[in-house]
Amino acid sequence: MQAILVINAGSSTIKFAVFAVEHNEPKKRYTGLIDKLLLEPQMSIKDLKTGDKKLIAMYQQGESPYANAFNSILHWLHDNNIELIAAGHRMIHGATKITESVVLNDEVIKFLETLNPLAPLHQPYNIQGAKIAFAKYPKLFQVACFDTSFHTTARELSQLFALPKWLTEEGVRRYGFHGLSYAYVVDQFENYLAPKIVDGKIIVMHLGNGATMAAIENRKSLATSIGFSAVDGLIMGTRTGSMDPSVILYLMKEHNMGYDEVTKLIYKDSGLLGVSGISPDMRDLLASDSKDAKLAVDLFCYRVAQWIGTLSMELQGLDALVFTAGIGENAAPIREKICAYAKWMGAELDTTKNNANESEIHTSNSKIAIHVIPTDEEATIAKDTWRLLQQNK
Repeated sequence: MQAILVINAGSSTIKFAVFAVEHNEPKKRYTGLIDKLLLEPQMSIKDLKTGDKKLIAMYQQGESPYANAFNSILHWLHDNNIELIAAGHRMIHGATKITESVVLNDEVIKFLETLNPLAPLHQPYNIQGAKIAFAKYPKLFQVACFDTSFHTTARELSQLFALPKWLTEEGVRRYGFHGLSYAYVVDQFENYLAPKIVDGKIIVMHLGNGATMAAIENRKSLATSIGFSAVDGLIMGTRTGSMDPSVILYLMKEHNMGYDEVTKLIYKDSGLLGVSGISPDMRDLLASDSKDAKLAVDLFCYRVAQWIGTLSMELQGLDALVFTAGIGENAAPIREKICAYAKWMGAELDTTKNNANESEIHTSNSKIAIHVIPTDEEATIAKDTWRLLQQNK
């Protein structure tokens, strides 16, 4: 079986998927996860055809935990007679220079490494996956697909901070992320939305452990809730979302916090976990009777509603709200709370359809369409990798 390997490499986990090339197109066949990468790594793989999920033995043949992890994936492919013809990598950052997926080579990798300071907790690990794969298979066709690319169409004003010009020119500006998810959802508009609003004014809400929103018109991003880093914008599982930057100055002065301590606080210890004191998982919070859990849920929905207002201004109107990702696709109570804030705009939720997790969840009287569209970032990466592979034959 010929296949494309899709890789999303993080600091402590590696997510991957295997797309079998069938009838001249890639179709997802397996999904996998290597968790606890720096502690006691475990690799699990799910067979999408049978539904079976198995723990796979890790290979200890690399010079680092990451090398071991990638060797484990590559050995598993070999053991299962899967011929790897290409690999596609999720890259968090292409800055403003890369507006679409690109074929990886030494020159591209060197440029991407110059962007490490813009995303130090993500970019180096994304790049490392490609470098290890090249070390194993020097001639392997590899592609980088970027979370920032989709948002390079955003208005210039929406991308700027009120900072000295030299900092803006250095790259300190708003970028936007989850672009691979948005690209997939936008590709699905025709399958879910009424023809008259497919190219209309739409707010897509990617609500998961990481959470962002985007204003989309004519299937292009005009603005997004997240900015320079993955900690901006909405409240997330363990991230603060937007806050007054002087809070960090306060922590540095009054609590003697350094860079590492502040980074841990705003990325790992805050968000839903910090407010609730219980869990970063929305499912746990919705099941809890704790007042703090309820507060975390309410604050999350309140901030999403605020961004509906902001992004509606960017769009100068609103035709549809689209929910996607883990929370957006599965948490009916969250969708209900958020839509309640948009009643003044004419949004009217059908509670029965919402609770049944249907794809169209607005009433017949609603002035705004409300939909749930499942996302698949891996499919976007596989599609772009296959396209570029065909173009470079």
